[in-house]
Amino acid sequence: MSKHGSGRVRYLLDWLGLVRIGNTIIIGFSSFVGLVVGNHGFSGNYDLLDLALVVIVPAFVGAGGNIVNDYFDRYVDAINKPWRPIPSGRISARTAFIVSLSLMSVGVSLSLLLNPYCLLVALLAAVLLFEYSRWLKKTGFPGNIVIGLLSFLSIFFGGLASPDPIASLLPGLYAFLIILGREIFKGIEDLEGDRRYGVRTLAVSKGPRAAFFSGSLLLLLVVAISPIPYLTLDYNAYYLVTALAGVDIPVLVSVIMVARGYENAWRATRVLKIPLFMGLLAFLVGVV
Repeated sequence: MSKHGSGRVRYLLDWLGLVRIGNTIIIGFSSFVGLVVGNHGFSGNYDLLDLALVVIVPAFVGAGGNIVNDYFDRYVDAINKPWRPIPSGRISARTAFIVSLSLMSVGVSLSLLLNPYCLLVALLAAVLLFEYSRWLKKTGFPGNIVIGLLSFLSIFFGGLASPDPIASLLPGLYAFLIILGREIFKGIEDLEGDRRYGVRTLAVSKGPRAAFFSGSLLLLLVVAISPIPYLTLDYNAYYLVTALAGVDIPVLVSVIMVARGYENAWRATRVLKIPLFMGLLAFLVGVV
């Protein structure tokens, strides 16, 4: 490959890194799960345009939010992560900012093609993502709640495009609890850095012990309520098996890891990436 060609590839990879392509795909998938759950399976009548918009809108808004997060973090990243696309100068901060606002604006505008409720949720998510990056992340626990709420909204958005939006509330609750618990554990992981930069996480303001118990309570609540869809709703045995193996076990492992030592919090937060995806999969296969 020529030097010019390799440069284009590097530029493309930088943009994929800025949008956090894996995270963006999960956001779109979350909304898709909300739509399917709200249709009570795949047997309903799906409009192809609506199906595409349910995935594209949250993905665009989320991608814009990811870019703007790096935009506001550029000075800190210049010290801690100078290789990132913006602080390294490979992508200008101005360009990144314009692209982030453009992606979020396009996503919000496209949501109007679904219904007014989807428009309101998309607009709320865009505002929360921007304000979280601008200042809410520095508030610690309130910022953690915002991240959990955004996870809930990504699923609920898909539900709002379905005949039964209420059905998407339960998987949305799962996502909220797992994300919030994980964010609290991340506060234990980043304790020293957050204390230095004045980020008021639970671990900083109340201590790592209080953060551990709070995060564990939220995560164990997920385990406690995981049988409910199978026992009281119409979810099948595939849901139960996937939830047990992919959600409950990793959650319990992560809690035990942190209980054995707060220095294990960084490993626990990586383990908690598993139930984030497997929880969505459990609800999806549960309505087949």
